[in-house]
Amino acid sequence: MGIGEKKVIWIIIVFGLILRLISLNQSLWLDEAINILAVKNFSLPGLITQYAIADFHPPGWFIILWFWGKVFGYSEISMRIPSVVFGVIAIFVVYLIGKKLFSKKIGLLAALLLSINPLHIYYSQEARMYSMAALAVAVNIFILIKLLHKERINIIFIVMSNLFILLADYVAYFIFPAELMLLILLKEKKLINKWLVAAFVALVLTSWWIPIFVNQLNAGAVAAENLPAWRFIVGGFDFKTIPLTFVKFIIGRISLADKMLYYALLLPVCSLFAYLLLIGIRKSNNFQKKLLLTWVVIPPLIATAISLVVPVYNYFRVLFILPGFIILIAVGMLHFKNKLRIIIFVIVVLIEFICSLLYLLLPGYQREDWRRLVYYFQSFKPSIVLFESPGILPPFDYYAKGSINAKGALDDFPAKDEHAVSNLDSIVKGHKEVFLVDYLVQISDPNRVVVRKLNDLGYIQLDIKNFTGVGFIYHYILK
Repeated sequence: MGIGEKKVIWIIIVFGLILRLISLNQSLWLDEAINILAVKNFSLPGLITQYAIADFHPPGWFIILWFWGKVFGYSEISMRIPSVVFGVIAIFVVYLIGKKLFSKKIGLLAALLLSINPLHIYYSQEARMYSMAALAVAVNIFILIKLLHKERINIIFIVMSNLFILLADYVAYFIFPAELMLLILLKEKKLINKWLVAAFVALVLTSWWIPIFVNQLNAGAVAAENLPAWRFIVGGFDFKTIPLTFVKFIIGRISLADKMLYYALLLPVCSLFAYLLLIGIRKSNNFQKKLLLTWVVIPPLIATAISLVVPVYNYFRVLFILPGFIILIAVGMLHFKNKLRIIIFVIVVLIEFICSLLYLLLPGYQREDWRRLVYYFQSFKPSIVLFESPGILPPFDYYAKGSINAKGALDDFPAKDEHAVSNLDSIVKGHKEVFLVDYLVQISDPNRVVVRKLNDLGYIQLDIKNFTGVGFIYHYILK
């Protein structure tokens, strides 16, 4: 690596780090708060054998967060730093992959595009395992490329790379059949044997997790049966999922209330990226094409097929294919010459950068604002706050720390009829005003049993407030 090349990649990495530190202290959302309270309150054995059963993921992220919290505390920034680190390292690994597969120009451009990619930034700022999984797969792919280039690599490193994926995220496992298919297509018989041995050893080393995995499957089956609406939130089959993945890989999680304007802006942007993607595929040689397409295409197809039975596919769950997507975009961009190349470069970078800034600087595009909700209640000092759930929700608990009188309104979850709120009259007795948080009400109380019961008890709605991501907060007073 030349001195100039070193400077450029370091500038890109530092720039990517700066972007991932902006707004890092935004409010925790539900899944983050659940994880953080779990690592704070459980012992390490309890976290793995008890808590993990209800959170359908391997134990790697929980273990990292448990140790990290014990040393650095449980603030929003602290709990998100591991994801930031994984995200920044991924920028460098993508540079190495692009350089190894194509050239240093492709490597540097791909690293730049990943550093400013709005979806990668978003999940590099989340106290969940998706940034970790994306890095794990990128490292694994880089090692595979080195093997395919006939470079000698100790099998221990291959096993460790496989373990990294196995401990990160279940959906990331779909990279293994993609890699095996690649090796078969390339007719690498000797390498297939080495790959299978490394995979087998990694599986043996993680076999202790199998009983817990089985319990997770059983818990997931029960949840899917009792909460049919939940499957479409966690990743149920939908024909829009793959096209949505393509869109989110470009613009991240931003959207517009005016859907006509949103689609009008989206059409030329997606058309440009689709064109660059096609050029990138066409300009890749046979080896490059097979590797990148198996990386980018096979895991979503497997996830789609599995989601017909078990809900697993959501665009953020396949974040680990984003680097391959970006490398193809970089190849397509460098196909153009002279001024046209500069114009394409400026347009693509501006699209990615502007989308990232919209997310980083505008709270409306950020996570559920439980912190502001709690601050509002602390200043208002309500008599009682109700949730459409059997108890207080974890992000509310994280910020309120018992300072607000809050109760779950439901006896049964989900609420199917009036029996689910049989104790609501005793909960609100003596309270002339009630606040109702309707977060995820479409899952917990789709028939609005709680609202009907409050009306029966003589409460009338006074006003409504809306908090980003949390939803509507209804203020009721007794007639």
